[in-house]
Amino acid sequence: MKNYEELFQKIIAWARERKIDQADPRVEFMKMTEELGELSGAYNKENRAKLIDSIGDLQIALLIFCKLVGVDHYQAMTSAYHEIAQRTGMTTDDGVFIKKKDLKMINDEKRKS
Repeated sequence: MKNYEELFQKIIAWARERKIDQADPRVEFMKMTEELGELSGAYNKENRAKLIDSIGDLQIALLIFCKLVGVDHYQAMTSAYHEIAQRTGMTTDDGVFIKKKDLKMINDEKRKS
C-alpha cells in the first residue's frame, strides 16, 4: 500500500461490496467490541500473529464504524493528537499517564485528608 488514503479506500470498497457500509452502526460497534476481546486474548496469551491480526481487524472495524456514523477517521485522529500534543503530567512506573490537572486534584484531596 502506498498510503493511508489508498488503504482506506480499499477497505471502504470492501465494505461497500458486502453492503456493510449500509449496516446499522450498532452492529459494527459490536464487531469492534468483539475484536477488542480477541486483541485482549492475543495479548494475554502472547500470541504475536493473532495480536497483529486483531489490531488490523479492530482498525478496519473502526474505519467502517466511522464511515457509518459520518466521522472522518483521519480528522478524528488529528483532533485527538492536537488535544494530547501539549498535555503534561507524569507517567507512573506501570505506564499510566496522569494528566497534570488530575495530579493537582489528587494532591488537593490528599491535603484535605
